[in-house]
Amino acid sequence: MRTRILISILIFTNLILFYSILFVALMKNFEGKSYTVIDGFYWVVSTITTVGYGDIHFTTQPGKIFSILVMVSGVLYFFGFFVPYVVIPWAEQRFRLVYPTKISGLQNHIIVCGYNLYTEEFCKMLEEFRIPYVVLEKNVERLRHGINKGLKVVQSDGSLESFKENGVERATAILIAWRELEDIIDTLLTIKDFESRKYVIYGDHRYSRYLYYAGAEKVFLPKSLIASSIARTILGEVKVGRMTKLLENLYVSEIIIPEKMTVSDLEKEGVKIISVCRLGQLALNPPPTHQLEKGCIAIVAGDKRAIESVIYEGAHPRLR
Repeated sequence: MRTRILISILIFTNLILFYSILFVALMKNFEGKSYTVIDGFYWVVSTITTVGYGDIHFTTQPGKIFSILVMVSGVLYFFGFFVPYVVIPWAEQRFRLVYPTKISGLQNHIIVCGYNLYTEEFCKMLEEFRIPYVVLEKNVERLRHGINKGLKVVQSDGSLESFKENGVERATAILIAWRELEDIIDTLLTIKDFESRKYVIYGDHRYSRYLYYAGAEKVFLPKSLIASSIARTILGEVKVGRMTKLLENLYVSEIIIPEKMTVSDLEKEGVKIISVCRLGQLALNPPPTHQLEKGCIAIVAGDKRAIESVIYEGAHPRLR
């Protein structure tokens, strides 16, 4: 918080200093009046705070435009930067807003440790499959951001008690995506006695073997990571043309698109397209108007009958 305050003061001071010098130059060149930097400082502060006493003012067009710029800058600074960046976080710390720490009654769910872009997309895919999950997050800002996104995020200190409160003994898998290596290893050691499969997202491949030693079943590297690869590994590997059962009456399969069509054309068969890949380009949750080119691979989900309606017997599927 102290850093935020210092940054905001530094930005505000530099802004006022810059406008003060510009004020002196504009007054001399366009108004024909001489003012000191102190006069400029006084005018800028009264204008940028929208007080505007009117004892010093511009009469020329360039001067009026400059005045408008200063006033708009003041409004944008205070309400677009200072309030959300400094005042609101300070108020939250001051009044200690209480965030949820657990989700009760979870069964056969997935625990995600850490909220980020990868886990956000992964959780959206879990919601598509209607698979229960909970995201544990230590950082209040990321916690609030995840909640605002509509995800099931709770505050956690990473302790064994926190995992037990969120049903670690009943979880089918745990995806650990803390930012710090120490937190990841600490979590792996904390939950080592539980049978749930443990997966890790960490950016430095040099530490992968240590994470495996600590109990990770698989380590994902963010540079080559896509949410669908996490989902496919955790929910069950699928093979082209073969169905894999995820939950009761929910199957997933990869199919090769036999001809050009749109997503809506394929989804009329009762399946849901999770992702489409063509020439190395991946599209997650493509919109109904998205064009599917012949030969691209799509991951589809649905009930057994719907999946069978778009798969031909054998390894090379086609639409019937």
